[in-house]
Amino acid sequence: MKLSMNMIRDYAAIPVSPKEYEARMIMTGTAVEAIEDLGGEIENVVVGRVLACEDVEGTHLHKCTVDVGGPEILHIVCGAPNVFAGALVPVALDGANLPGSVKIKKGKLRGMVSEGMLCAATELNVPKELYPSVGDEGLLIFNEEYPLGSDVKPILGLDDCAVDFDILANRPDCLCALGIARETAAALGTAFRAPALTVTEAGGDIHQDVAVEVLDADLCPRFTARVIKNVRIAPSPLWLRKYLHAAGIRSINNIVDITNFVMIEYGHPMHAYDLNQVRGRRIIVRRARAGETMTTLDGQPRAPRAGDLLICDAEGPTGLAGIMGGLESEITGETRDVMLECASFDRTSVRLTGRALGMRTEASARFERGVSVHTTLDAVNRACMLVNLLDAGDVVSGVIDVYPAPKPLQVVTGSIERIAERAGVPIPAEAMVDILTRLHYGVTREGDLITATVPAFRADVDGEADLCEDVLRIYGFEHIGCTRLRGETTQGGVTEMLRLKGKLANILHGLGYLEVMNYSFVSRKTIEKLNLPEGDPRLDPMPIQNPLGEDTAVMRPSLAPDMLQTLAYNMSHGTAAASLYEMAAVFEHHSPTAEGLPVETQTLCLGAYGEGTDFFAVRGALLALLHACGIACEPERGGEAYHHPGRCARLTAGDVTYATLGEVHPAVMDAFDMPRRAVLAELNLSAVLLAATPMGELKPLPRFPSVARDLALVMDEGVAVGPLMAAMRRAGGSLLETIEMFDVYRGAQVGAGKKSVAFSLLLRAADRTLTEPEVQKAVEKVLRSCEAQYGAVIR
Repeated sequence: MKLSMNMIRDYAAIPVSPKEYEARMIMTGTAVEAIEDLGGEIENVVVGRVLACEDVEGTHLHKCTVDVGGPEILHIVCGAPNVFAGALVPVALDGANLPGSVKIKKGKLRGMVSEGMLCAATELNVPKELYPSVGDEGLLIFNEEYPLGSDVKPILGLDDCAVDFDILANRPDCLCALGIARETAAALGTAFRAPALTVTEAGGDIHQDVAVEVLDADLCPRFTARVIKNVRIAPSPLWLRKYLHAAGIRSINNIVDITNFVMIEYGHPMHAYDLNQVRGRRIIVRRARAGETMTTLDGQPRAPRAGDLLICDAEGPTGLAGIMGGLESEITGETRDVMLECASFDRTSVRLTGRALGMRTEASARFERGVSVHTTLDAVNRACMLVNLLDAGDVVSGVIDVYPAPKPLQVVTGSIERIAERAGVPIPAEAMVDILTRLHYGVTREGDLITATVPAFRADVDGEADLCEDVLRIYGFEHIGCTRLRGETTQGGVTEMLRLKGKLANILHGLGYLEVMNYSFVSRKTIEKLNLPEGDPRLDPMPIQNPLGEDTAVMRPSLAPDMLQTLAYNMSHGTAAASLYEMAAVFEHHSPTAEGLPVETQTLCLGAYGEGTDFFAVRGALLALLHACGIACEPERGGEAYHHPGRCARLTAGDVTYATLGEVHPAVMDAFDMPRRAVLAELNLSAVLLAATPMGELKPLPRFPSVARDLALVMDEGVAVGPLMAAMRRAGGSLLETIEMFDVYRGAQVGAGKKSVAFSLLLRAADRTLTEPEVQKAVEKVLRSCEAQYGAVIR
């Protein structure tokens, strides 16, 4: 929020420099972002009168004689088209400084002596809204009479500083000049001067001109209104334009400027209605009905939601409460009767309506933080006082004040001893009472107890801690002494799940996999590409209440869609091979937890393609991960709908499926625009964590040699090799150290419907060198088991 420092001085003296003022306000809790000296670059520019103006033949120049109130008359060459004898203009003297580091010096122009420069508005950075005669076509010409030789900065409002305050959400009372002035007076120890409210009424009765009805007092606890007749629309005086300009508000006309001035002075957004455009001369404050529309002052059609608070006339909406008025009742040059409205609206209602309609205005920014219900009448009376001052119209007698449930002032009690203890500073009781009084509390003290009546404009105070904060920030944080740090620390650590993820990540990095990270929310359309069967719960993912867009509307029930998109992206960008993994949670909301929350399952997803990458390579990576966790799994037929039906498997142990893997289904490849085959796998980390076993005892390197045997077994084509290998391990017992399949043969030598599978067995005893009979006995036992269970015989 920007404010003129001169405006603040109207209510509280500032006997320090702008730099000191900034430091003191920051240290008392009112942040100052910046202070801009509006005329800091301008020096030695004064008021002068053009005594004579002669055209220079053959050029656009004029030879001017100028009186600047000094002993000598100046001769200045000027090229402005609007210069004339008698004009009162700003004159930059020899040695003057202008914005943009421009320096004016006496010199010659086309052989003619020029002892200064007549200034245009653009050369002084004076906008048209601040001084109406400003124009780009020529000089700035003063409308009023000013003493010759006087400094132009006070005239143009450039002898001021614009202070940019950063007001926190809990202090809406400081979003105005009076609020800042109260804080200024308390911080600097000066007196606060509130404007005396005196309104001269012209007779009549407001109730004969307009009626107000508030149907939803829960959203509009107070509504005040006054009527101005015989309105005389005109430009505002310079003092008013200067204050609005410093606050970043454009001057429009006296009536509109008055409402904006009261907003920056009192913090109360106001609205002025052309009363002759208010249908039925009746104002109704109510919730919107379905299908209602209106056009706001910015010319945009609006369709408020049913339940949004509206300002209506007898026929329909004429304003969005707390946000923007309607175009129908706009103040124009033809306006003759005006109703001034100042109300208090529910902050949540204004915020939700503004967000739904995509609107944020100066008014809504204040109402969203909270506007005091107690001071609305003061604000509307101040506006009428300014109408009197500017002779902008006749104030009709009476005021409409709809305030069905007056809110009492809050009373807070606190212990002097506890406040001092909480602050960490031995603040004297007298100082506490003085500070709270300077902050406009009503204070009484009885022994150790302070009873403080909270001022009407403060809505952030509700307990002793707030009294302590106010006392300490004004007393001064610099009084807090230096102490040694003390306290207890807690030992940090990582969860078991994070520890597991780190362990698996290290293994995957060693296997050549790279980690990817995606958002936890995806599009429904992406999930539908997975070829899932109808009724699969993953087709009904958990929706997000306030999604950023359609592409991020639901929480992902699987890591597969994001991994497939990542693989497709790499393929389309010419990456020859990729081995990727992602660890994250997936969400299932159909069977929520006891707290009503969705179930989050930690999952690992692997995706790979390229030379040397196939189903068996990815299966080997999964088995390595499971082996590192002490889990022994067997491959089984089966997979997901997005896997190739003949090239997929499940890794299970007992009744638990820990992982699924397989090549991507051709239909899914087409849906994701994947030009190459890829393998996708998912590992349930939550299940792995439950079954993982800690590392057992370390075994020494074997002291005795191993014995290798290769077996080629002929079996039916339909025999699964995984279960067969499990049977071989069981039969081999403790002597069978490892077993690996290394070849599969199909052909005439083994017969139709048969296949020959070759295995490499490694046998070893921990305490001796195996003899040939021991090796042969173990191998025969393996062969008997294979033949008995699977009909597999030695080739």
